[in-house]
Amino acid sequence: MSETDTAAAPPTRSFPWLKAALIASLAVNLLFLGAGVTRFVMHDRPERVAGLTQVQIIPRKFFSELDRERKAELLGIFRDFSPKFRDGRRAAQEEIVGLASALEAEPYDVLRVKSAIDNFSARSVGLIATGSEAAMTLIDRLTPEERKLLARHIRERADRGRGGKRGND
Repeated sequence: MSETDTAAAPPTRSFPWLKAALIASLAVNLLFLGAGVTRFVMHDRPERVAGLTQVQIIPRKFFSELDRERKAELLGIFRDFSPKFRDGRRAAQEEIVGLASALEAEPYDVLRVKSAIDNFSARSVGLIATGSEAAMTLIDRLTPEERKLLARHIRERADRGRGGKRGND
């Protein structure tokens, strides 16, 4: 009978899961710490521009060049209009649900679908009118220098939309 030599199997190297988890935890903690430090280092608190998306003719960058008090005063105009914007958006959502109901109805009624689309369009026109009213209210309260600043930002946004800067017009 011959003896077989059993060679010792080479030690398998396992992945250090604990070390990887500790490194990932450290990275997440450093991320949160960095965000906290950034929050305290920044002097101006980021402000939410409520309702500004409904007033598409006023560029957001216009507000970045105003001092804090003036910006808060002008943004207050949008806050005053926010109930109208909210109600208009809610009503438009209800019109969309009405369209979905009309599309599912059996038998299909093309007049009901057309009515739902017309109602949605009317709500959208109402939202645009509210946005125009808010824009006009803001513009009425601007100083001559602020109106020129707003005009510059409107032109810059229009130029970016065209893919470049215009010449001297």
